[in-house]
Amino acid sequence: MSTVLTPLQQDALCEIFNISVGRAAAAMSGLVGEEVSLSVPVMRFCLFEELNDRIGWAQWRHVDAVAQHFSGSFDGDALLMFADDDGEEVVRLVLSAIKTPTDIDTLAADALSEVGNVLLMACLSALADIMTEEFDYSLPSLCSGKGEDVLIQRGAERNSQVLFLHIQFLLETRRIEGYLAFMMGVSSVEALREGVDRFLGRLGAAISP
Repeated sequence: MSTVLTPLQQDALCEIFNISVGRAAAAMSGLVGEEVSLSVPVMRFCLFEELNDRIGWAQWRHVDAVAQHFSGSFDGDALLMFADDDGEEVVRLVLSAIKTPTDIDTLAADALSEVGNVLLMACLSALADIMTEEFDYSLPSLCSGKGEDVLIQRGAERNSQVLFLHIQFLLETRRIEGYLAFMMGVSSVEALREGVDRFLGRLGAAISP
């Protein structure tokens, strides 16, 4: 089953993530020392085995990713992914904002972990607030390799459901492509759907006369 949301649920979830991404943009601006705007995310919900056809990530040479496990009324793994050289570009931006001499090779992993931690927490905390959920979070961890291999490292199986968002980080002089992936089991997907329905119910009650 690759379609797990109704059109209304998908629109609502996309709006929830749009709000979440706005919070993440503000957080990233503080890290890189310049204004960052993030595009409205393009969202796909599909099975792990369908991702190559839906996302086209076979063309990526490698992926740098920061992953965090979250748990609550539904749980899963959240990953911030940068394809090819964009992860290195993010590291350079963060380290250039530090006004002291730095060794890029030495601090690259720490810088990428910090970016991932800040952005994932901004998105997950906004998701929790909007859906009135509570989550516990693991410490961020780094993984790299082919896109498929990165998700397998986090326990993805052929029938795993993956919520995949494509985001553009727009800075003054450059554009960076980023991807958010949320891997969840069947029971967590159902709990997510119920949370979206509660959000829609509150929204409907707020605007009804």
